[in-house]
Amino acid sequence: MRTATSGGIERIRTHYDDETKDLFEVLLDATSQTEANFALGILMRQVPEKTLVAAVNLREVLASFPHPPFPMRVDEETLMNSAGLTKAGACMGKILADGLELHVMTAGNLVLDIIVRTPDAKYYLSPIPATEDFVTVGLIDLIVESDVLLDEIVELITAMGLVFNPKFYLSVEDWHLEYAKEAMSGLEDLFGEPVARRKLDLPEV
Repeated sequence: MRTATSGGIERIRTHYDDETKDLFEVLLDATSQTEANFALGILMRQVPEKTLVAAVNLREVLASFPHPPFPMRVDEETLMNSAGLTKAGACMGKILADGLELHVMTAGNLVLDIIVRTPDAKYYLSPIPATEDFVTVGLIDLIVESDVLLDEIVELITAMGLVFNPKFYLSVEDWHLEYAKEAMSGLEDLFGEPVARRKLDLPEV
């Protein structure tokens, strides 16, 4: 299964470099809508809008990932069969087409962790606690660089019997409108008083 967002990763990858990487990571992964808006505002000067639309849609996908531990609606054997996993010790997993490994740790129908392995490191899907980022920061690089990882994670989640239906936007403006209230609330928290009551002296972006 190839998601609509995974096709947009190719656009993001084209502009994901040393100058933009940190900004993309904030836009894609920060749970703070205010921080994401700041990053988007700067990226709009450097990156085409179609790429930014792909990025905000990828953000919605990452925000929709479940945070372990969580219950799944199938048993372990059903998950192994439907997701094409093999048992390896305490984990079930598979080697992806690009050599990355995707593993899941379960206890009955409880998912304890989802793990991505490279030859040199392993990354848990969710940071602990998952308060500042949607996924472990190191995973952003892998998701952007891989042609298959995002689709494989989504397929694994749906094989668990979970509803996975992230929002999808056709323009940056639509995304801004959806989260305007939340972003303004974040600004109030950041500056300590309602933004409507004073002029913010923000750096130009």
